[in-house]
Amino acid sequence: MHIDGWTLLLQAINFLILVWLLRRFLYRPVLAVIAERQAATERVRSEAEAARQTAEAARRSLEDQRTALPAERDRLITAARAEAEAERAALLEKARVEADHALDETRKRLSDERAQALEALQRHAADLGTQLAVRLLRDAPAGALTRSLLDEACTAVEALNGDQRHALVDGIDPVPVRLVLAAPLVERDTVRTRERLATAFGRPVALEPVEDPSLIAGVELHFAHSVVRRNWKQALAEAKEEMTRHDSARNDAERHAADAVA
Repeated sequence: MHIDGWTLLLQAINFLILVWLLRRFLYRPVLAVIAERQAATERVRSEAEAARQTAEAARRSLEDQRTALPAERDRLITAARAEAEAERAALLEKARVEADHALDETRKRLSDERAQALEALQRHAADLGTQLAVRLLRDAPAGALTRSLLDEACTAVEALNGDQRHALVDGIDPVPVRLVLAAPLVERDTVRTRERLATAFGRPVALEPVEDPSLIAGVELHFAHSVVRRNWKQALAEAKEEMTRHDSARNDAERHAADAVA
């Protein structure tokens, strides 16, 4: 087979021209397109990787939160229970204090009411006792009682010393004595009384008998500056006052003792 050199040369030139044309109009644009697509692919891949990392971070955050939820729930429940328990204890303490205060007030009121009722009852009993004693004494022989108490009054005057007796009459002569009687005396008792007083004072006595049934039984010797009393009106009044004072003192002591115990 015969090979022409020119033909080979022309074919070589044609080949080179073809290569240049392919490179110039086909290969470079294809490379550019491929590079652009690779860049786009790389950008998409980078964005996908960033999105994946973001999603992974979010997942880990959610996982951490999910893991922490039971502990936070337990902490909140414990705090709520502690707060509720503290509030319950405070309410119970407040209720206890108010109940104790109300109980103390009730005890004090009942104690006062009891003491007042008891004092009223004791005063009433004292009044009844006094009225009964007055009735019994009025039914008794008034003359005998008056005579006996008159003797006691004269004895009391006789028992005074000289200065005390002088203070009663203040040196007046004859000694004025007003004899108040619950019941009239017989004449000999009046005379004997005047004589006893005159002996006691060492001077004559001007005795003025006066009746006063309110004395119940007994007498009063009225001197210039003092009175000697021996009668049941005074005795009953003193007994009633003493009984009422004694009962009041005992009630106050019991009330104070009850308050101290409360």
